[in-house]
Amino acid sequence: MTTISLFQLANIFITVTAGSILDSLGEIVEHPSNILAILGKSLPNVVGYFITFIMTKILAGLPMILLRIGPLCRMVFIKLFFHEKYLTQKEINDAYYPQKYSQLWYGWEYPNLLLVITICFVYACISPIILPVGAAFFLCSWLIYKNQILLVFNPTYESGGTMFPMACHRTLIGLVCGQLTLIGYSIMREGFYQVSFYI
Repeated sequence: MTTISLFQLANIFITVTAGSILDSLGEIVEHPSNILAILGKSLPNVVGYFITFIMTKILAGLPMILLRIGPLCRMVFIKLFFHEKYLTQKEINDAYYPQKYSQLWYGWEYPNLLLVITICFVYACISPIILPVGAAFFLCSWLIYKNQILLVFNPTYESGGTMFPMACHRTLIGLVCGQLTLIGYSIMREGFYQVSFYI
């Protein structure tokens, strides 16, 4: 969980922010004294990418979780190439209710959710329009995961809540990143007096 979430954060934020800075590099070279103002104007343009990213997760990622492509492909393959009357009951059960795909992969699902909440925390101060999109993502996630956990997934183990403190820790890291972004963005927009109130 830790490695995946850190990789996702680094991948998304570094590539997108570096692209925004590279786009403004020519203007920074021409007017080096206005570097903060130039960066303050260029960073809000990046939020469009993150809104599109979250909407893609809503419209493509969450339906894939609901659809469960692995078991669906397996079932279609068995129905197309095998006659059920020649299969044993165990093989039929494995086709329709595969144990491997009937569990929630916490190490994959937690980082995806934490990535979205971190994006919302960081860019809420720059462009608040990201908040309704983030709220829509978490509403859809709640509906889909509730259905999957209650009706579809069969828990094969119980962790006793050992991953919850790690999820809370990562959420707090996202909040700290959001506060640092607010401080940095205020400095870029020359709001030096306001920064003293944040600290």
